[in-house]
Amino acid sequence: MTYFLTYIALLFGGLSTRKNVNLRGILYYACLFGLFIFVGFRYRVGCDWGGYLVIFNSARRNELFSSGIEPAFFAANQFLHYFELEYPYINVIASAGFFVGLGALARRQPDPLNFLVLAFPILILNLAMSALRQSLAFGFLCFAFNAFVDKRLGWYVGFVAIAMTFHTSAGAFLLLAPFIRGDFSRKRIALGALLALPGLYYLMTSTFYEMYARRYIGTATEAFGAPFRTALVAASAITFLWLFDRKWKELFPSDYKMVKLLSYAMIAVFPISFLSSVAGDRFGYYLSAIQLVILARLPFMVTGRRSTWWYMAPHMVLGLTLLMWVLRSSLFEKCYVPYQTWL
Repeated sequence: MTYFLTYIALLFGGLSTRKNVNLRGILYYACLFGLFIFVGFRYRVGCDWGGYLVIFNSARRNELFSSGIEPAFFAANQFLHYFELEYPYINVIASAGFFVGLGALARRQPDPLNFLVLAFPILILNLAMSALRQSLAFGFLCFAFNAFVDKRLGWYVGFVAIAMTFHTSAGAFLLLAPFIRGDFSRKRIALGALLALPGLYYLMTSTFYEMYARRYIGTATEAFGAPFRTALVAASAITFLWLFDRKWKELFPSDYKMVKLLSYAMIAVFPISFLSSVAGDRFGYYLSAIQLVILARLPFMVTGRRSTWWYMAPHMVLGLTLLMWVLRSSLFEKCYVPYQTWL
């Protein structure tokens, strides 16, 4: 129950400091650092521990991948060998990249602490504690999302490009580049979609698509629970579009365009997860960043007692999800229990 109790402690800290802005700010940085330690210094925890050990040993023998993809992660492993550091340090690197990016996005929110607490039950446990390459890519995508809001096209493309060197799937977000500048309108969406067609054609005909089709579509590879996780992502988008679209545009105009565009993508990953649970899950984790943005803003969309209800509702759903996962999943018991740290 280590993970569930950790979530309860985070939630209690968030609830007990709601009226103390200064203490809440201090607690946010303490939780961010504590979660970095919790994730980065784990030992034999996470379903991909053995898989990344194979990559680490390949880097020791200087065996480059024949496909030549995702070189930054391979280089990170070679960096460890150069300084004679052992395999667990790759988790420290991945955890640092993930939390630096997540923290950069969290600080753009009205309530960074709540954003961070909401990330724990699914995003942190499932992504940061297992999928090292994608967690590093996720960290750089968080910077890309900030660049999108700031309308800095060059920075956006640059951060996405760096993310691709850790996990090629991040390249799909290059399709958002045409939408960065200009007003949000149907005409603009149509123009942006037209401009994005060459990039989409490249992705669908390149080794990127071939690799993911070979790995995940029509294979025995499964991401257990993916339809449920992507359903939560889609439900967050539907809540935004159905209930808070106009209110969001009024209160938070700076990131309205990004949230609305990616809300449609958040809905789309749900049916994709039935075609390929792994592919749906991969993109669902990236879009979880926007899901957290939506969930953390819900209390600011309403006033009075309803604000407290909208604050607690996502936590109740995520807390119940975590509890059921802890109690009923054999995969969780195999990969995460017991929690150990090499400190």
